[in-house]
Amino acid sequence: MKKLLSIITVLSLTLSALAQGFQTPTPYAEQTWSDKEKELVDLQQKVWDLMAAKDAEGLRPIFHPEAMFVHMGGYWGTEQELQSIGSGFLWYKKAEIFHVDVKFVGDDALVYSTITLTAGLGANEVITPFYVTSLFKKVKGKWMLGSFVFTTRISGPDGNKVRIEHIN
Repeated sequence: MKKLLSIITVLSLTLSALAQGFQTPTPYAEQTWSDKEKELVDLQQKVWDLMAAKDAEGLRPIFHPEAMFVHMGGYWGTEQELQSIGSGFLWYKKAEIFHVDVKFVGDDALVYSTITLTAGLGANEVITPFYVTSLFKKVKGKWMLGSFVFTTRISGPDGNKVRIEHIN
């Protein structure tokens, strides 16, 4: 029940942000953040880097034990996500980041990322555009990833339609 409530919270906050209107985002390389926001932007980048390195043990202290990871095919808990990343079954090779926003909600933080993700899935490589919503929870003074939700984008940052590319 807690996991379902977490997912509903993340999705409702995402919908609330979307309801405020679509704006052309500042490109990632030109963005600036407060020190508090930068800490989370850097932590999110560390997550992408560790995923690209298939470093499940490096991710373990960042992933909350009760975290949920929502993919196009369903949702997984922490152990299944770590096992999939460590084995290479789900291999996030590279995240091309276009824009990142950080919003604080009480003791939690939401990191919204607009990305194109290159992933290895079995013997295939797939390039998919996503909006990613990450929920970070502060536990004993340390940020931990509590939820990771992928939503497929239908257009790129320039407004042009994008497609999922399967590369063998």
